[in-house]
Amino acid sequence: MGKPFYYFGKCLFTLGRPFFPTKVIGKENIRESGKVIYASNHLSAIDIPLIQVHCPGYRRYIGKKEYGEKCVRRFLLSHFGVIFIDRDKPELSVMRQIFKVLDGGQIVIFPEGTRNHGDPKEMLELKTGLAVFAAKSGAPVLPVVIWRKPRILRKNYMYIGEPVVLPESGRMPDAATAERLTEIYAYEFAKCRVILEDAVANKRWKKKNRLPAGVKSPALESWESENPDPRTIQKTEATND
Repeated sequence: MGKPFYYFGKCLFTLGRPFFPTKVIGKENIRESGKVIYASNHLSAIDIPLIQVHCPGYRRYIGKKEYGEKCVRRFLLSHFGVIFIDRDKPELSVMRQIFKVLDGGQIVIFPEGTRNHGDPKEMLELKTGLAVFAAKSGAPVLPVVIWRKPRILRKNYMYIGEPVVLPESGRMPDAATAERLTEIYAYEFAKCRVILEDAVANKRWKKKNRLPAGVKSPALESWESENPDPRTIQKTEATND
């Protein structure tokens, strides 16, 4: 189990890469090693090989236990590096396995908990699992946003956001803290979507269209003015209390 099968699968997926042309924006944020949680929106089964092919490095995947109910699929996915978890009642042994991986390794998680069959621009409500794993392990979260559902020979885009590091780490969060952190991650995903939409619309990867370092796009400035950072709101509320 582990790396040999993972890299074998990656080689196979790489052969199919031309059939799913994907422009990756934010490559500089990719971390090939070290403690990191890649958190992505989930539009199709192709999301997993897309992340594997375009983000160098070895990492495990978190999948709902339903994916492992059939023996053959469970065998293949387990050797690929998938850790199956019961979203409603996660087993302690599974939680320990995930935290062991995050001692110095990486995982990929789809915080929506299932595929989004609706508007790809709007993520489903995030589950609190991401917050729990990040807080307890202290791992930074790297947001990954796939522009639209992958289809054969249709150009797509993927944005790798800057790592999100929150101060709460090293201990298991209670329910209220997990909800509060999840709200922050939802905000970060929404912001990444704005950045991606602007990048696609204005082809920001081209030299003539790039923004100077530290300069935000008008779209992002407008969005931030209408959507205050929940960290600021939470801090203000805590001060008033």
